[in-house]
Amino acid sequence: MDEGKRPGGLTALAVINFVIAGVGFLGILGMIALFAFVGEIPTEGMDETQKAQMEAFQDMGLPVFIVVFGLEAVSSLLLLVSGIGYLKQKKIMGWAIGNAYAVVAIISSVVSAFMFAAELGGGFNIGTMINLIYPLVTLILLNTTFKDDLTN
Repeated sequence: MDEGKRPGGLTALAVINFVIAGVGFLGILGMIALFAFVGEIPTEGMDETQKAQMEAFQDMGLPVFIVVFGLEAVSSLLLLVSGIGYLKQKKIMGWAIGNAYAVVAIISSVVSAFMFAAELGGGFNIGTMINLIYPLVTLILLNTTFKDDLTN
């Protein structure tokens, strides 16, 4: 590969990382707001499904929230750093951090599937599968297609 020429696929991977990291950081803000005000939200007028979701969220508790919050924060931060590493074509910042993101995201998906009640999207479902796809694709691409493009 020519020095200084970054593959388009690696650039695309970086952009996708930035987008998913941004969504993750927004999700973190939403989780904080929801957890802070969950006891204050009136359930009158909600249908039974919405009431069950609110009750499940209230029953979830602080330890579960901290675990999910922490995993999401770490995943989003790793996405951001690895995206910068992809653009700079750095081995540690791109390849190593990208692989670390993928492992943390896979663990996060599995933990969320088991820790969340079914009313909150817990269990192995289409959402879990979607949350596993990008980390798996990242692992495959970093360790096959782009392994020689990330240097120093």
